[in-house]
Amino acid sequence: MPAPTPEPTPPPATVAPTPAPTPEPTPPPATVAPTLVPTPEPIPPPATVAPTPAPTSEPTPSQLFGLPDVSSVVEDVRDSVVSVVAEVEAQGFFGTRPRVQSGSGVIIDNQGHILTNNHVIEGSGKVTITLDDGRQLDATIRGADPSTDLAVLRVEDVSLPYLPFADPSNVRVGQWVIAIGNALALPGGPSVTIGIVSAVERSLAVDQETTLYDLIQTDTVINPGNSGGPLLNMAGEVVGINTAVLRSTNIEGIGFAVSGETAIHVSNELIEWGSIRWPWLGIVISDLNAEQVAERQVPTRGGILVQGVVESGPAERGGLRADDVIMSLDVQATPEVRDLIQLLRFEFQVHQVVDVEVWRAGEVRKFQVILGERPSS
Repeated sequence: MPAPTPEPTPPPATVAPTPAPTPEPTPPPATVAPTLVPTPEPIPPPATVAPTPAPTSEPTPSQLFGLPDVSSVVEDVRDSVVSVVAEVEAQGFFGTRPRVQSGSGVIIDNQGHILTNNHVIEGSGKVTITLDDGRQLDATIRGADPSTDLAVLRVEDVSLPYLPFADPSNVRVGQWVIAIGNALALPGGPSVTIGIVSAVERSLAVDQETTLYDLIQTDTVINPGNSGGPLLNMAGEVVGINTAVLRSTNIEGIGFAVSGETAIHVSNELIEWGSIRWPWLGIVISDLNAEQVAERQVPTRGGILVQGVVESGPAERGGLRADDVIMSLDVQATPEVRDLIQLLRFEFQVHQVVDVEVWRAGEVRKFQVILGERPSS
């Protein structure tokens, strides 16, 4: 029997796909108007106040023309500058009579010491100093040195203001200087003049027996009575001690001051010992001129001519004689007299042995000399 034929499976009923629901459109968010940052009201700028100008003072002549301020220096130093009056006995036709000589001085330390010129107090029996405030004090003479024309006085009042010395190595030709002192002994306080350092290391023959060395030359006016007063720099420091002036119909007035280097050395010695011991060769000397150099055929540019020797003096005992030309002391050249004087004052001591090199009869010769002590007169 044939197998029965299965009935065909009817195809599945077709179901219409259910469409996905369409979402409702989301309404756009409400537009929110942005909140504006409030603009602050502008702050008005502070009122402009015109600055009050500082009061303007009239320029001084020093500021206007670039000149040194002399008045300020004078105010700072005048209390340390004194008038010096010395009483001496003068010999006249009818015997001795008192005579007064005056000058100036400067207080140099807090011990009452006053530096002045020897010629101001020389031969005096009584010395009186007058301060800027009018007070008068008796002074004693601590010591004097005619060869440098310096002297030291002392008063009992140790509270007086004093002036320092300038560094001698800083003194320059052309620098401003002030001379202050008791010019002409006029009443009313010290006189003041200003000028410059015209030259240094000058020498000046003040008489037949005395020549001053190591002087500062200045065009500052130095009148009688200024002697012994200070020559100052613009810092109020002592650069020299006024001592002499040249005047004639052909000379406008050239002033000289003992240099600070000499003044410091001499004042220290006089304060400590009451006198000063200068080394001494015992010779009469002068600078060689060009004619003498050529005549003697001296091999150096300069030298010191020995014009004479003191009998039994150090030079004669050592072998030197007239017409020798001194060329050096202890190998230090001496082309001029001032060089020899400076060496004797600041490099050597009394009784020291020195080698003296001289030119004699066309050759160099050496001698050993024991230095003596310079006589006081």
